[in-house]
Amino acid sequence: MRNKIAVIFCLFLTFTMLTTSAQDKVTGTIYEANESDKDVPLSGANIYWKDSDVGTITDFDGRFELTYKKKYKELIVSYVGYQTDTIQIDGPTEIKHWLLPEGTLDAVILKRRKQTAFKSYISAQNVTNVTSAELLKAACCNLAESFETNPSIDVNFPDALTGTRQIKMLGLTSPYTLISIENIPSIRGASQTYGMSFIPGTWVESIQISKGAGSVVNGFESIAGQINTELRKPETDDRVFVNAYADNGGRYELNNHVNTRVSNKWSAGLYTHGNIRTAKMDNNNDGFLDMPLSRQLNVMNRWQYSDGEKGWVSFINLRYMTD
Repeated sequence: MRNKIAVIFCLFLTFTMLTTSAQDKVTGTIYEANESDKDVPLSGANIYWKDSDVGTITDFDGRFELTYKKKYKELIVSYVGYQTDTIQIDGPTEIKHWLLPEGTLDAVILKRRKQTAFKSYISAQNVTNVTSAELLKAACCNLAESFETNPSIDVNFPDALTGTRQIKMLGLTSPYTLISIENIPSIRGASQTYGMSFIPGTWVESIQISKGAGSVVNGFESIAGQINTELRKPETDDRVFVNAYADNGGRYELNNHVNTRVSNKWSAGLYTHGNIRTAKMDNNNDGFLDMPLSRQLNVMNRWQYSDGEKGWVSFINLRYMTD
């Protein structure tokens, strides 16, 4: 008999505790208010009592459970992209609530200042990217002179008589460096003496400098590294560009770009460059000119074919130069 009374007492006590526990909680489900009137539960919505640190978030099915006390009167429901609502609560209950989406969210604009020369920390290769903004640090330049503001390449004058420039990478001279234009080897062999002065700086869009032995596809000439030059594209370049330069050393330059879209897939650009130095200067009176005389005319007609649907991009360059 005593055992039966004890069992009944335990069952009564357990029922009382469960009932009290259920009565001291607020439960419910949070849904999204949509045009189709479908019950779409919101997972991760914030539920908390006003002016308290008691709160929770909804589960995958949009359900929640919160402890209730008599001092709690207002339940706040919030979710990113939806209007925040306040629900009046008088006691432990089961609720269902629909949140209305907000029409617009405040825009957040992030701005950063891009470096003119930078390295990629994601790429496995040691590649320095030099943008056209880096070339603007020099008043005028060709490809050889464009490295004067960049410490990645050492530029010197091996021949003072002709004024030719030679680059060095890792202590090795030009013959050990592959110089390419849009990944096509261009300045090689005997042309390395003057070849870098035949590419005007205004034609250059960016330069990629890779030091050390690279991939085998670069060939045997890239023992010290590789310098790849990307030229401006008729499709993205300025429609009309004019640049002039003059200094007290008697050097004058004129650059002109004209680009147009011929059709939906074809774009054409005409790039001209001319420089001249006719003033004879011998400031130290040693009988030798301080700077050699020069005259150069460089013209390139560049055609670009782009087919966005098939992903084809092709270039045709027609070039004339006299130096």
